[in-house]
Amino acid sequence: MRARSAITWGFGLAMTAAPVALAQASPSPWPWSPQEPQGYFTQTWHNGFRAGEDAANRDLNAKIAPDLSRHADYRDPDLAPIATEQFQEGFLFAYQAVVDYRLHHASNANSAASDYGPSD
Repeated sequence: MRARSAITWGFGLAMTAAPVALAQASPSPWPWSPQEPQGYFTQTWHNGFRAGEDAANRDLNAKIAPDLSRHADYRDPDLAPIATEQFQEGFLFAYQAVVDYRLHHASNANSAASDYGPSD
């Protein structure tokens, strides 16, 4: 009976750790992402940050010029007024960081973002 309990416990532990290991091992679609600041920012701000990062990467991967006004999540996030402001601040922070990095600081000249920005 002890062996069965130990095996069951070990299997359960292995199954819990497997998704975490896979998530950490999977490569990012882009080798850089902005550092999400910690501290006094609200959860709404962090949600906006992640949405802005995703929106900027989608725009640049699709080879379309970055434009905040294209994103309904930024224009009208359907939140209370204070939460809307926080969400938009986080969205803008991440969106600008990703666009700035990928257009002006990316070391790979053959990246998806190479169609935009200053020519070398």
